[in-house]
Amino acid sequence: MIGARRVASRAALLAAALTCLAGAVATPALADQTPGYSHDGTIGLTATDWMARLSDSTLLSEMSLPGTHDSGSSVFGGDIAFTQSMNLATQLNSGIRAWDIRLGEYSGRLELYHGIARQGQDFQNDVLATADAFLQAHPTESILMRVKEEQTVTDFADQVHSYLAADPHVYRGSSDDPQLGDIRGKIVVLQDFSSSTREGIPWNNSDWSVQDNYTLSNNWDLANKWHSVAAQLDAASSGPATETYVNFLSGSGGSFPYFVASGHSSPGTGAPDLLTGWTRGIINSCGGSSSCIPEYPSVNCFLGTCSVAFQGTNVLAMQKMNATSGTHHRYGIVYSDFPGAGLIQDIINSNAGSGS
Repeated sequence: MIGARRVASRAALLAAALTCLAGAVATPALADQTPGYSHDGTIGLTATDWMARLSDSTLLSEMSLPGTHDSGSSVFGGDIAFTQSMNLATQLNSGIRAWDIRLGEYSGRLELYHGIARQGQDFQNDVLATADAFLQAHPTESILMRVKEEQTVTDFADQVHSYLAADPHVYRGSSDDPQLGDIRGKIVVLQDFSSSTREGIPWNNSDWSVQDNYTLSNNWDLANKWHSVAAQLDAASSGPATETYVNFLSGSGGSFPYFVASGHSSPGTGAPDLLTGWTRGIINSCGGSSSCIPEYPSVNCFLGTCSVAFQGTNVLAMQKMNATSGTHHRYGIVYSDFPGAGLIQDIINSNAGSGS
């Protein structure tokens, strides 16, 4: 009788295991719709006047500013070149206050480029005009605009100067760390090009700390990128008050920009996370690799062993910020690809006096 019970018990366990196995085999990596990442044209966030809550005496170095990397790269080039899904106007309406503007020349005019991929957007008529219209409607705000020569242009500095000199919203102060009251309603150019004329704040500034470790050889380099991002977030939170911190969450090379931002297997906002190929639990291949970081989630668990999925820098940065939500933390200028509403809002809320 005892032997029969054991056989029945083993049969029941086997049946249960087979049932679970069938379910596990049919289950892909879980869809991951996270507020840190969005590949949609709108993200459901309206934050047009959030800087109005900050004191006029707040220094640029004291602020946390959500930004976009390669801000205009949303038109041509496909997944290898796309870094944004929101257009420039939608970015500003969603709370973005720092742009990364890369320029080249086409038919005698400056246009947005990402590498060799021309984006069909004119510097004067699309970029500056969009910024001007926003600041006209929202004079408490300020837009930081990194300007970089992406494609070689013979008279690049002269062309940029001619457009900026004619724009009444461009900040013309001499301080490299201005107070917010002095730059409200202004475009603050972060000058990342050589010129005999000062057009704004020099990008290569001795009082600036910039993290832009952007080259990934393959998807597994994402862990190293995250370590760079996390270290810069910590540095900004605890570093000298007069130092301005810049943190690029973006990366490319051997990985698509959307993957670095999200960890997804495809670009969609709610696409599944890509599996790393490692496992945790009874079968633990993750522990033998420094690239299998604790921040990567365990998914599709079965009989004590779980697959490990990638997690993108946008998502991990938002999680790190959420861990200290409700307290003031300076994160500096945070440039990201495909930012979601949650990431943008966390950066905004970290400012002193933001009302968080």
